Amino acid sequence: MKIFFRISKLGFGGAEQVFLSLAKEFKKIEGTRICFVVDRLGSENVETAIKAGHEVYSLDVSRTMKSIIPFAKLIKVEKPDIIISAYTDTNAATLLSALITGQTSRVIVTEHASLTEHWRKKSKLKKQILKFYVSHIYKLSQLVICVSKGLSSQVTQLMGSDRKVSTIYNPVRFGKLDSPRVNNNKREKTNLVAVGRITEQKDYPTLIQALAKLTQSNSYHLTIVGGVFCEKEYRSINDLINSHKLQDYITFTGYTDKVEDYYQDADIFVLSSAWEGFGNVIVEAMSFGLPVISTNCNYGPAEILENGKYGRLVPVADSDALADAILQETHNPLVTKEVLIARSKDFSEKEIAEQYLAAISEVVNANA
Repeated sequence: MKIFFRISKLGFGGAEQVFLSLAKEFKKIEGTRICFVVDRLGSENVETAIKAGHEVYSLDVSRTMKSIIPFAKLIKVEKPDIIISAYTDTNAATLLSALITGQTSRVIVTEHASLTEHWRKKSKLKKQILKFYVSHIYKLSQLVICVSKGLSSQVTQLMGSDRKVSTIYNPVRFGKLDSPRVNNNKREKTNLVAVGRITEQKDYPTLIQALAKLTQSNSYHLTIVGGVFCEKEYRSINDLINSHKLQDYITFTGYTDKVEDYYQDADIFVLSSAWEGFGNVIVEAMSFGLPVISTNCNYGPAEILENGKYGRLVPVADSDALADAILQETHNPLVTKEVLIARSKDFSEKEIAEQYLAAISEVVNANA
């Protein structure tokens, strides 16, 4: 079977990580060929995909909507059995490419972030275009997969039907450690870790304001793992750090392909996002037995944590509640490491890949 993963770029985002995890599992099936198709090369995970033995094909376009004809030509030549795409613009372009070649019945599109929040600051025209893509163009697909039930509900409402909408959670990249993670009780500071690109979505200002309240006791250090996606947001965050005199309490690591090292060294994982689609990093942290504190944002965290059973949930943009939750978790852990690791197994790469394979089989066989 020949599977195309169509995504605008292979960066550090959640959808990219999902596709790489699925590709790793699919490659184990004899006779399966994996190809990533991107707008252009140069993103962080292109080399990762190539090293894993996958093909990466660049359409060499400056914008995703310019890829429609080039991708249609590639489809005609390569004749993939299934195309799986991610992100609204790319999904629409992929469906139009497939329409030209008569292959729309074998396209699965995926959504990975809450649409309402993700589109919030876009122009009125852009919002209308994106809504048109979901409500009309998506109907050309055989299946729409959303990464949380909340997001599925949102997409269903826009499409006006749930006939083609399914929920499959994201896989976690890491399995249980060979030996349990051990906190160093002799450390002077509690190590907090946040993982995600510097963007408005991640709402790092709220996390920094929470840290400002905590550092009155001089007992916490925050490491933010992820590249700078938005320079304006990064400058704003640094201004906030300087105003609170937190330079000695925060470390930015930038992009890394060894994020597991930071989970391993941390004491508590914190997600301060204003919105998500799922929250891959929550499950990643749990797989290391790392306690989780997250905003109860749309969508994903409450589903992963089962409304607070496996981690603490706080309101979005509430630095006081976030600081209080961190203090509570420091002195009175909610659940054990073993319970967290066990929960993370529900999102294993093998388990999620099997769900995708079942969806692929249904699509391919329905149009054989």
